[in-house]
Amino acid sequence: MSFPSPVINNHFKGPYRMILAIAVGLLLWMTSVSEVRGASDDAVFKLGIVNERANEPDFALAQYGKLRGYLNQHLQTVGIQMAPLVITRDIPEMADRLKAGEVDAVIEGVFLTLELEERGGHLQPALLAWRKGQREYHSVFFSRKDGPIAALADLPGHILVFEAPRSTSAYAAPKIFLKQKGFTLVPADQNIIPNDAIRYVFAGAEINQAYWVLYGKGDAGAFNDGDWERLPPPLREQLRIIAQTPPLLRWLFSFRQGVSPEIRKAVETVLLNMHEDPAGREALLAASNIKQFERLTVQDQDRLAAWRKALAPIESP
Repeated sequence: MSFPSPVINNHFKGPYRMILAIAVGLLLWMTSVSEVRGASDDAVFKLGIVNERANEPDFALAQYGKLRGYLNQHLQTVGIQMAPLVITRDIPEMADRLKAGEVDAVIEGVFLTLELEERGGHLQPALLAWRKGQREYHSVFFSRKDGPIAALADLPGHILVFEAPRSTSAYAAPKIFLKQKGFTLVPADQNIIPNDAIRYVFAGAEINQAYWVLYGKGDAGAFNDGDWERLPPPLREQLRIIAQTPPLLRWLFSFRQGVSPEIRKAVETVLLNMHEDPAGREALLAASNIKQFERLTVQDQDRLAAWRKALAPIESP
């Protein structure tokens, strides 16, 4: 059965015609508002950041505020608004935000990006970020020149100094590398430690790692090759490299699956070009010393796949 359309014509007289006109107008207004709200929701981009210093809530905001402002300024020209930064204390919280659709993209190291994937974050790495002048890097293991550690085989029963649990090059990469080679690693403060285990501690900063090793608070350390080159020469001359890991991409910009292609394309365009703009370079420098963004190559994707495979069977104590 079909019903007549609510067309206003001269058959409706007096108050009935007025009531119908108001009803139809209200319906059209509600539909219009709904459409505008839907378009607005679709045209909002939400960038997520894991705070490198969980005990300093404003640290990530100070780092990425300029980047967020630059993105907002340029995305607005194509009808996209930047939401306030979504800053989380740790990876589990960020994974939850991603699954809830509260974050559209994240900037992180390789291993933490892969961990977000593993936690159901449904991420798609899209861009590579040059950080601290590096496109890629590898971790180096070092010890005192006059110390007892001359090779990885000497590490069992000794203390290895890492930077921090969230570091890729100064914790996750060297730890996985050693586990793949059959070594056992346990926190130094664990109650029961096997005699052949490598005990590890955290120094909090790369320069601290070097000094801890030099002055005997640890027997060896591990961080990336750029950190090695940045050590003061008098300090570096008293240390030696004993091994290194395979190369890793420096940093990644990844989108959550489900982000609209239009938003993704617009964000990528801004990021890929901002190093050519003085204001863009300033924002990148403030954001963890990023030099520029570029697209991931096929070789980059292959390396990611290799680390993803290496990470899968590893269980952290």
